Amino acid sequence: MHRFFPFLKTLVFIMVCLWTLGCATSPPTKFYMLSPLAPASDTKAGSAQNQHPKTVRVDGVVVPGYLDRDEIVTRISENQIHLADFNRWGEPLRNSLTNILALNLSRLLPTENFAVFAFKCPSEVNYQIIVEIIQMDGSLNGNVQLMAQWSIFVVKESNILVTRESYFKASEAPADYGALVAAQSRLVEALSREIAKSLQADL
Repeated sequence: MHRFFPFLKTLVFIMVCLWTLGCATSPPTKFYMLSPLAPASDTKAGSAQNQHPKTVRVDGVVVPGYLDRDEIVTRISENQIHLADFNRWGEPLRNSLTNILALNLSRLLPTENFAVFAFKCPSEVNYQIIVEIIQMDGSLNGNVQLMAQWSIFVVKESNILVTRESYFKASEAPADYGALVAAQSRLVEALSREIAKSLQADL
């Protein structure tokens, strides 16, 4: 009989531990999306109605393996990163970057000259935008940076109009993940402006 009590105590201890773990609640997972730049207030609907704008297609943006995941990545040091289990992207980052770049370009380029599409477009392509993200991360209360290599390909001439490597750094350190994603959105906007400037220079 006495031998049964140690076993009973152990069983009760295990049950209490399992109950405690079951009752413990994890913090809610938060999901984030990159945001595009605001549309110009003087945009005129139908300005390209009688025009034949050049068609621009933004190909699927290539992201490095360490960013190709649901978790938002922050950098601890030059050789160490952190994956945020409870702060995640609302959609695959490569898709979000492609769509935001296309939307930004459509708002930066004059509609009478350009029609911008992501992935696919309904007409013959004049310009093809190819973007590869090399680095897009940062740290809370630290630096946020974006490095990308991009090219503009003139489809009809089978010629590369420009190819460039760009680097952008946020002006303010983010205090939380919401501020981090907002800073990254502004860096994508800066990249979009650089690409748009190169496209307009070809006119």
